[in-house]
Amino acid sequence: MSAENVELVLTAVDAYNAGDLDALMELCAPDIEVFPDASVFPEADPLRGRDECRSWLEEANSAWISARNETIEAFALGRDRVIHRGQWGGKGTASGIETVSSVTSIYTIRGGLAARIEYYFDDEQALKAVGLI
Repeated sequence: MSAENVELVLTAVDAYNAGDLDALMELCAPDIEVFPDASVFPEADPLRGRDECRSWLEEANSAWISARNETIEAFALGRDRVIHRGQWGGKGTASGIETVSSVTSIYTIRGGLAARIEYYFDDEQALKAVGLI
């Protein structure tokens, strides 16, 4: 199951990078829970359901000409979780400046779909959250 979960996450990241939020949402459970990093998105409460998740992604992506999350690594953590480390960003719509930031996402998989995603812009904080340090 672990390899399939990693593949699911990589497919979701590919859909995100292609700008295909429809395909991305199909890889998420209808009751998905998303936890944006409060240090970067202090106004964002936990998101519940595909509609809230999609709206948040659309709003966050509006700051970029083409938002991307380039995979650095992805690996299974137990049977139901995957850690994805990437470089997220793009060219700013207002400035035209290319910017990227390290982001670590912890996916919990249930029934072959992403059921929970936690975003961290501090790798150490993410690794602590899953007990790896």
